[in-house]
Amino acid sequence: MKIKTLILFSISAILLGCSVRYVERVPGIQPGYVDQQLGENTYQVKIGEAWPKDWVDLEKFALYRAAEITESKSKRYFTILSSSSQTSTYYISTPSSSSTSGTASVIGGTAYVNSSTVTSPSVTTPISGGWYTLDFKIISDSEVSSSTKVVDAQQIKRNYEIFINSRR
Repeated sequence: MKIKTLILFSISAILLGCSVRYVERVPGIQPGYVDQQLGENTYQVKIGEAWPKDWVDLEKFALYRAAEITESKSKRYFTILSSSSQTSTYYISTPSSSSTSGTASVIGGTAYVNSSTVTSPSVTTPISGGWYTLDFKIISDSEVSSSTKVVDAQQIKRNYEIFINSRR
């Protein structure tokens, strides 16, 4: 029973330490965002490798990153082309284990052996992770009235600034 508790505690500690922060992703080391330019004014932001507790925050991260990219191009508005979420479940298994301990004693000409074996069953634990993807196009002020799903980059940054700074 102690081994099972230790394994579950270890997995919990790992999950708590892997919250998505608002940083650029380092594959296999640090969850975070990845962005790329798809066209002249079109970009994609992916944020993830996130645990279920972080899924509600992924859209905020992606919108904030889109706002940063928009402002870096000296523009104020962008339009959302598409957004999607992808989740995956992985399984971590620990094999069963057995431990035998014993004592031997000799009394007179007779040897006495006492042993006990403790066996822990294998444990399989599911871990879910996910990605949020946002495709967007930076637009000029003159395109705002003729576009749909228009987002004000300045407003996004104002609305999410405290939240983002707490997750850096």
